[in-house]
Amino acid sequence: MASINIDMRNPKSICVVGGGTAGLVSALILKKTYPTLKVDIIESSDIGIIGVGEGSTEHWKEFMDFLNIDPTEMLKETDATFKAGIYFENWTEKPYIQTVEGDYHAIWHDYPIVYGKLISEQADSLVFNSVWNSEVAWDNHILETVKEFPVAQFHFNTNKLNQYLHKIAGNFGIDVYDDIITDVEVDETGITNLIGEKENYNYDFYIDCTGFKRVLMNKLEAKWTSYSEHLKMNSAIVFPTEDEDEYPMWTLARAMDAGWMFRIPTYGRKGNGYIFDKNYITPEQAKQEVEEYLGREINVAKSFTFDPGRLEECWIKNCAAVGLSASFVEPLEATSIGTSIQQSFLLSSRIINYTDRSIELYNQEVKEILEDIKDFVALHYVVDREDTAFWKAQKSVPLPERLEKNMEMWKHRLPIDSDFGSENSYKLFDKLNYLLVLHGIGHFDIESIKQQYQSISPSARDFADRLIHDLESSKDEARFVPHKMFIELVRKIS
Repeated sequence: MASINIDMRNPKSICVVGGGTAGLVSALILKKTYPTLKVDIIESSDIGIIGVGEGSTEHWKEFMDFLNIDPTEMLKETDATFKAGIYFENWTEKPYIQTVEGDYHAIWHDYPIVYGKLISEQADSLVFNSVWNSEVAWDNHILETVKEFPVAQFHFNTNKLNQYLHKIAGNFGIDVYDDIITDVEVDETGITNLIGEKENYNYDFYIDCTGFKRVLMNKLEAKWTSYSEHLKMNSAIVFPTEDEDEYPMWTLARAMDAGWMFRIPTYGRKGNGYIFDKNYITPEQAKQEVEEYLGREINVAKSFTFDPGRLEECWIKNCAAVGLSASFVEPLEATSIGTSIQQSFLLSSRIINYTDRSIELYNQEVKEILEDIKDFVALHYVVDREDTAFWKAQKSVPLPERLEKNMEMWKHRLPIDSDFGSENSYKLFDKLNYLLVLHGIGHFDIESIKQQYQSISPSARDFADRLIHDLESSKDEARFVPHKMFIELVRKIS
């Protein structure tokens, strides 16, 4: 048998450029995976952080578990609160919640059987009242210790999250250098040297976490694929507001005249933003609209514009882009942190002894993650609103091809795994996420869903009945406390 000459590269040192959430997450995952690998971060203290509050997906818990992060410490140091999902207000006639906290997530042969029953019976909600009421099940041992929280998603104070991740990076032996990269030297192998204001830096592999600037990837002539044909959000203002008496168990996503507004409750304050289409409203008009809604003035912390999309290739030669450097679809569904985590886990599995094929597979996997996010976000805008010029225009925005075909099919049956193409366990969203939004926007033909449910095995329908009964009984017996009270009790644990 002829031998195959494989060009393998085995980096011994990695430089992460950018010290935001994406940079710290990628550095920590790589260092935890390969403790003997030299992993450094170069960041500039002169560059601020986008955002006043940040939400995660359930992938944050996987990140915490992987790094053995103490959940109580994390909650206290980042001013975190619990997140059971996203509350969509003003998009449709009735508000709805998209949640992964899945008491009803039971599957029978790829069929979401409990949701099938609830939808066919025209249930008012697919979410327990405790989520709507922002209540947490009480644990009698809460004042002793908390090893597990009742949710896998969180809201954070962005700046305090950054400080906390820096602390963990120090504990893992990751060196952080405060410098600004002024030039990037490249040759046919990739990046050879970083030139900073203070000194030069040379590593085997580089990770670009410089956000929208894409300092490294631009030098490698990375190309951008825009999603603007399907997703029209392109601008944002963000602003903090004061603390509130109670904390909702969800991120608010409220539809506005030219986009939507988020509100993220963190301990001590709320983080807010208005994400909009600048073709219909200016930042000043957006600020005015928010102030009219809130009934008071706001102080805008940052405003920025963006082109929703992704890099065609997130890994080129000896450099990979993670976070905003690689993609930014829009903040709806809080995909930024989750994408950074999934990209970093993928990279950690392919970076040792990597070949051109490793790079090819990584780029394909990341593309699938981001294309799925594009589809999922686009789905939310398929609503009946026509009361402003922006929402009228949304009616003529084309859907991504795969989503459009699936929407025709999903009118008459619930989504299943194989509807989404090739299997990729690193995708952020699955059939249940889609199902909850499809139900929320009123897409299903109820008679068809009812017919599908009644066609399955009677024993399976009996199982659904018993499961719902048992879950509701356990909720009736549990003791619940308001979300904010629970958070304050956790914060008292020493």
